[in-house]
Amino acid sequence: MYWGKDKSLYNSNHLFSYSPSLFSILCPIKASDAMAPQKDIPNVHIFSTRVGDVIVRPDLNCYLLLPPLPTSPCADLRPLHPSLRGGQHYFGSRWHNSIYVIRDNKILEAEDLHTGTSKEPRLLHPSCCDGQHYFAISGGSFGIILSPGSVTAVKDLTTGEPDPATVPGQHSWSKEKMESHHSYLYWQLQDNFSGELFSFHPSFLSFLPGGLGFLKGSAFGAWELVDTIHHHSDELITRTQGIFVNVGCAKEKLANVGTSWMASLLDSPDPGSVAIAIAKAQFALPIQFGGLGLDTKQEKWEEAREVEMSLQFTLQPNEVSYVWQYQMGLGKEVILFCRKIEITNSRNPPSGIPLPPSS
Repeated sequence: MYWGKDKSLYNSNHLFSYSPSLFSILCPIKASDAMAPQKDIPNVHIFSTRVGDVIVRPDLNCYLLLPPLPTSPCADLRPLHPSLRGGQHYFGSRWHNSIYVIRDNKILEAEDLHTGTSKEPRLLHPSCCDGQHYFAISGGSFGIILSPGSVTAVKDLTTGEPDPATVPGQHSWSKEKMESHHSYLYWQLQDNFSGELFSFHPSFLSFLPGGLGFLKGSAFGAWELVDTIHHHSDELITRTQGIFVNVGCAKEKLANVGTSWMASLLDSPDPGSVAIAIAKAQFALPIQFGGLGLDTKQEKWEEAREVEMSLQFTLQPNEVSYVWQYQMGLGKEVILFCRKIEITNSRNPPSGIPLPPSS
């Protein structure tokens, strides 16, 4: 691996820096097209702080505090303080005492994302609103990617005063960052032999949008035949019959998600609950990012259990009815047994999808 002399993209002014602790040196994972680019799925924010590197998932109301060693697979799973939830941008640096959150054109400051705001929210200057990405720069200034390839720097986001000591100019890498899977590479860490860029330690990939599909396989949904009803008679009949099916989440299939995440705080979220939330988010992703584009929030995500469902059949003489259940999974493993049951008179599964689209 090759590290820049001062670990900055612009060595002369320290405009942007990356942290080596976001990458695995011993077992690096290459970025994959299965990962959802940040331009399409913006609910992830990656930056450094004085106490370590951070990956924020505001859609899950939690974040990972990463270890200082890039070879360590462990990270601390922490809740976002309620006053800091719902932000459009989260950022900080090793040179700033505060972590910054931009929400509704206001900037919030916090010493820690777990403890809440340390100052009253302040309005952004109009010239600093609607940035696509925000960064904290050494020396106390801020960088804003206004559009792919265009970066500006200001001393204060509330006044918009330019920083004359920092001249970012055109930043071609910012366009690549927002338009490809490299959006989850913190900064450029390059293999000096192959020229490849590398991503996080494998234990952190599932925390990123699309990462669960990258590790377990793309999502699938299919009708599974769960029972057949035979009617050996020359008469039409209507009858009610109990059918036993599994309903809920096969949580054991998600047990290895987040096993290296430590919940050290009293109010830390349960890693198992976060794993389920990540699975829901994976199913909601578009197909090209390893999801199904389906909303599963109304399904039962409790531990899967067998239940008896009472179904009413109208059977023609000497007819066979087929009972189907919609099931969803990742790779080759079924994760979710849906409540929807369909009955057909042929061995062809139903053609419809019983879940609403996620967007």
